[in-house]
Amino acid sequence: MEKIKFFEDSILIKEEYLVFSDLHLGYEKYIFGENLILRSQLKETLKKIDRVFRSINKNCIRKVIILGDLKHEFGKVSKEEFEECSKFLSYLKTRIEKNRKSNGQDIKDYEIILIKGNHDKVLDFVVKKENFKLKDFYRIGDFFFLHGDKLYKEYEKSKFLILGHLHPAIVLSNKYKKEKFKCFLKGKWKNREVIVLPSFMPLSLGYDLNLIDESKKDKFFVIDNKSLKNFEVLIYNNKENIVYNFGRLKKIKEYYFSESLGNGM
Repeated sequence: MEKIKFFEDSILIKEEYLVFSDLHLGYEKYIFGENLILRSQLKETLKKIDRVFRSINKNCIRKVIILGDLKHEFGKVSKEEFEECSKFLSYLKTRIEKNRKSNGQDIKDYEIILIKGNHDKVLDFVVKKENFKLKDFYRIGDFFFLHGDKLYKEYEKSKFLILGHLHPAIVLSNKYKKEKFKCFLKGKWKNREVIVLPSFMPLSLGYDLNLIDESKKDKFFVIDNKSLKNFEVLIYNNKENIVYNFGRLKKIKEYYFSESLGNGM
């Protein structure tokens, strides 16, 4: 997959398509209620966007593709979700335009594609914004983008599937300690190359993939558990800007952390 580069909870395709997934803005209201003191998700999400754009500053972004679950609540948009989503999307536009300007390109010649996730039942306010498109799925050439809770037959025309929804994470342990990391999954399914992205939300590391039961037929994710067990686990080291390949999920049992991996992530 030489066309794909890995960054912090995101990927860059063909050096111009930035992709991330599952922000779940408004999650803090769901967890903490009205306790404003504990809310920091939006602030941390914007910091992460800054870090990603600093990492890709020499690449001119033409499209940003969000693979669903921009917001958290399943029903109507709450006041907090509306405010946080609006602030995030406005800031994202500013960051893209700054990126394009620094690369000598038209600052308005870009698109933000928002794919509907299972939490995104009501997002009409998004499509009213300039440069935004709301889709059930999205296809560019050989790449097919979807959330991951349902499959669309149009994927058959593509060679690469890019998904979110699963919130993949992995617990690595030895006799001294146990630690959980967000991770990417890379593998083959239905004769296609597949990448599953971790969530972009800062408050949750995700679902421990060690808990996947091959014998169980879950309907949560479009890819079956047995196939997922054969995917490779990739962990991005934010300090070193390096992606580590830990091999196939089904073979991960015990790892002894090197000093750089244990302290740098």
